[in-house]
Amino acid sequence: MAWNTPQRLRAGGVAVTIAALLLMLAVIAGARTHRRQVQTIGRDAAPSIVAAQHIGAALADMDATAADEDRTKFESRRIEAVSAMVAAAGNITYGDAERIPIQKLAIGMGTYLSAVQNARDGHKIDAWRQAESIMDTELLPAAAALDKANSDELERVWAQQKSDSARVLAMTIIAGSLLGVALLALQIFLARRMRRTLNLGLLAATVAAWLFVVFSAQSFNSADRDLRVAKADAFDSIVALWQARSLAYSANGDLNRALLDPANTARHQKSFHEKDDRIRGYIGKELNNITFPGEREAAEEMEAQHKAFAGDRKALGSFDQALGKALRINQDEFEQATERGFRDVANFEVVAPLAALTICALAWLGLRPRLREYSA
Repeated sequence: MAWNTPQRLRAGGVAVTIAALLLMLAVIAGARTHRRQVQTIGRDAAPSIVAAQHIGAALADMDATAADEDRTKFESRRIEAVSAMVAAAGNITYGDAERIPIQKLAIGMGTYLSAVQNARDGHKIDAWRQAESIMDTELLPAAAALDKANSDELERVWAQQKSDSARVLAMTIIAGSLLGVALLALQIFLARRMRRTLNLGLLAATVAAWLFVVFSAQSFNSADRDLRVAKADAFDSIVALWQARSLAYSANGDLNRALLDPANTARHQKSFHEKDDRIRGYIGKELNNITFPGEREAAEEMEAQHKAFAGDRKALGSFDQALGKALRINQDEFEQATERGFRDVANFEVVAPLAALTICALAWLGLRPRLREYSA
């Protein structure tokens, strides 16, 4: 049985409504996918990685200054390490993969502090070696495990980011195209059947649909761009800089251990040079990832100060200050890019239904006069 004109118009209106709903769902799904990416990289994994790196650096400097008569630096680093542990514990996202290393850190810190106090009281090299062993075999590996748990998840999400973003963008474009085809088909049908060149309601619905698809696609592309800035441009540098800082503290500890334990001087010096080579590698990573204003100058200053540090352990402070400048630049840019990423895809759960409702209302308003002509 052939459909009459009113039935075809109503069927066209229903098709537009269904297509608009599909577009709404596709856009909401796309916004939520991008939001999860930003959340995982910017709020869940990255802060915990920084906390783990901070813990490792503070622990390394604690060990380097444990034997100093002035215990101010040691106590300051102890507070930093504990504060970073608390921050990591408050941001547990991946269960036991994070919880267990944090527990080991909390338990191991007490054991290490007790060993250091025994070494200070007894002034015996065996006691210092015991404290060093706890640091090298328990505390630093636990910090590394916490780092790995979050780094693995961050890299997993980053590896999927391109494919996930392409998928949701394609869904949005396909849904928008279906809506456009439905609106165009109705427009053509009316032009042929009723000798009217243009239906203003359908035209307005088509323009609204086109604007919404373009707006959504641009928002998703902006979120992708900001996520790339946060992860590839800023955070990769942040990790390299924290690794360099931790190794510098640890290398300085090797020099102090060599003075404290002359029988093992050769081993400690070898460890120092190995770590110094790795520091140069991380500095190279930062120099090859210059993105932001002022970053190159800060990185080159860090490189120059490292050359002095490699030959003079008293130059660690200058190197650390230069490194801190580069680190702050990248950290600020990371936080700003993360915030922009969230703003890019904010409120789509409200905007998308309103857009779909507007498109449907305009389309039905355009069809209503034509339907009345047949009911008169």
